[in-house]
Amino acid sequence: MFRSKLPDTLNPEVKKYLDNPGCACNVPLYQKIMSDASDLVQSYFPNKTLVPTNEKMETLARNGWNVINCHVDEIELKLRMLGHGRKQIAIARYEDQATIVVNELDFIY
Repeated sequence: MFRSKLPDTLNPEVKKYLDNPGCACNVPLYQKIMSDASDLVQSYFPNKTLVPTNEKMETLARNGWNVINCHVDEIELKLRMLGHGRKQIAIARYEDQATIVVNELDFIY
């Protein structure tokens, strides 16, 4: 069994994980497993290529910022021109002008 082969230092966190497996608070446990027991994970998933945690963090930290200034009537058109993918958007308006700040996220979770 996978859990029995994990290092003993992870046992308390694994027990907390079993109480609430869907919680986002388990992300540090996943990161520890990927760093402390990556060879064990690789043996369970031999056809997968594991990316080191520090490389993933660098990917997650990248931002693709765009600023769009337009008339309020053009907002929908400008947003449709952005294309597909995950984005964080903030819009500010002054009279009939809008400023849109877009952060394009390059990863899929």
